[in-house]
Amino acid sequence: MKRLKAKLALPIIILFLGVVLLASAPSAWAHTHRVVTINGQQVEFVVGWVNEPPYAGEVNAVDFWAHYVNATCPQGAESTSPPCPVYGLDQDLRVEVMTGGQSQVLSFSPNLSDDIPPLFYGEYTAEVEPTVPGSYSFTIFGTVGSTNVNETFVCGPTTFECVDPANEIQFPQSIASSGDLQTALSNAQSQISSLQSQVTQLQGTVQTAFIVAGFGVAVGIIGMAAAAYAISRGRKRPTQQRGRRRT
Repeated sequence: MKRLKAKLALPIIILFLGVVLLASAPSAWAHTHRVVTINGQQVEFVVGWVNEPPYAGEVNAVDFWAHYVNATCPQGAESTSPPCPVYGLDQDLRVEVMTGGQSQVLSFSPNLSDDIPPLFYGEYTAEVEPTVPGSYSFTIFGTVGSTNVNETFVCGPTTFECVDPANEIQFPQSIASSGDLQTALSNAQSQISSLQSQVTQLQGTVQTAFIVAGFGVAVGIIGMAAAAYAISRGRKRPTQQRGRRRT
């Protein structure tokens, strides 16, 4: 009996550990968290994409949540549900979206819930369409009261998702992205420029050949004319008659 209990205990422990690991695993809502101090209050920033996973060529938005870490809301802030949302950050903060050495600054808009009446849970969004796949970063910056905010969040395995190529979900045929079309257009323009340069060089060579050939023809014509003139002069020269001797 004791052996039977021991045999049953091991699978139960393994099952329990598996449930704990699944419960503690990160959810599909891939956002990164960071606590910052604003005007003496600890505020948790939660940053990611509204639509996940993000795909190149699809309209998306930067998703930004802000909550007070303390259970009690500061004076003047209305608590909709714990944790307490931070109001008015759309007036004070903006976000710079960066990828591949390029950047764009966007403004936030508060996102209200579908409740009746609609409620605000501390979510702000900034609409953007990532046009190329790859690594993206969001820098949230501005001044809130007497506090300067400048926080950068970079996509990755432990933060939020990077942008995937759209062909991963396209069916039945993949559509070339704007980046691919731009690359193809640039290559075509480069080839056209190279052909134009070659044609220009060829035209210069042909013109030079025509000039040389024309000069040669002119010289030949002059030589023929000179020869003909010399021949005609020789034919017109009078014949001298010899006198007879007297005997």
